[in-house]
Amino acid sequence: MNMVDRQRVAEALDLHLQHSYAQNAEAAIRRPDGCGAFPSASLHSILGGESLLVVPDTNVLLRDIAYSCLKGRTVLITAANSGAVRLFCAEHVIVEVLEHSKEWAFSEGIPHETYVSRWNQEYLPLMRTIPAHGISNEILSPAELSRVNALGASKDIPSVVLSLALGAFYLTEDRGAWRAVYGANANHRERFRWLDTLKAGGKADELGELFLGSLVLPAVTVQAVAALCGDVIKAAPWILAPIAGLLGWLAFRTSRETYGSIGSGLLQALTLVADVYKPYHEALDQFRRMAPSIPTWNELAQTNGRRSVLARAVMYELARSSNSDMSATELARELPDLHVGQRAHLVRDTFRASACFSQPYLGRWQLGHTRQPDS
Repeated sequence: MNMVDRQRVAEALDLHLQHSYAQNAEAAIRRPDGCGAFPSASLHSILGGESLLVVPDTNVLLRDIAYSCLKGRTVLITAANSGAVRLFCAEHVIVEVLEHSKEWAFSEGIPHETYVSRWNQEYLPLMRTIPAHGISNEILSPAELSRVNALGASKDIPSVVLSLALGAFYLTEDRGAWRAVYGANANHRERFRWLDTLKAGGKADELGELFLGSLVLPAVTVQAVAALCGDVIKAAPWILAPIAGLLGWLAFRTSRETYGSIGSGLLQALTLVADVYKPYHEALDQFRRMAPSIPTWNELAQTNGRRSVLARAVMYELARSSNSDMSATELARELPDLHVGQRAHLVRDTFRASACFSQPYLGRWQLGHTRQPDS
């Protein structure tokens, strides 16, 4: 594929992304079902990617709501609604948004009813709320706990602990809270570039689905054709000889130029897949770089109690699972080697012991709770 063709591919990808963003910005909000179960992940996550996690703070949300009232749906809500990211929110943030909604609406010249309605209709349904004291500080490593303790009596502590526990991108512009999550040596200017990070998450999700589709659909087609041929041969084995003869005759009659064209076409197809994968990987890597650095499970097992390590791993893995809700048995199979007890009955005990988990269906658990609108 020459440079002109590759430029056309890049332009086509940009048009595809613009079209997808426009569609996502107008899509209906994906609400939890009647049992309170949050929607499953996007196609990209289901087919082998991962759910990208975001923990927003109060001030960012207050500003984002005001912007959406004035300009339309924001990148944050568009990304969350499409399934590109999952929003986990400490309960104190939900309370504080309502407490400060009137002053923010007044300062921006927005009717308070409009401001609260936008919050209730577009933001709140996408928030996986973690109750106050739902996550114990005991799951943190000594270094993480030291940074959290340095915040003193800050209201941001539950959000900081949540972000660390999940390894989630912390959406804040507060310098102290940022340092507690990312460490004293982190570039504090990065906290003002969160919009670029969210855009990268949305781009990665869209390109991930396109990339996986370019691989999965041909594979499914080949598998279907192979299965059909197998069924035909089982039903009529005698047909194998004429089919083999026909294929041999076609191979003999096919010119070298045709074989060359087929090979060239396959090469172009592979190049096209690579041209999709590269920007996908770059966007995904850009988002991942904004996740806090967290200790390994082996490191945690050396410093923390066994049940605390398991509790953190259960939160971490369940937050990222393609299905929002899982059984204890399913999740126990997905956990990495933690160097602690991690069988299904222990996972089930972990679910029951912490208020951060909810059970939308009997025997199936999810991280976070739905939150009903407050007046």
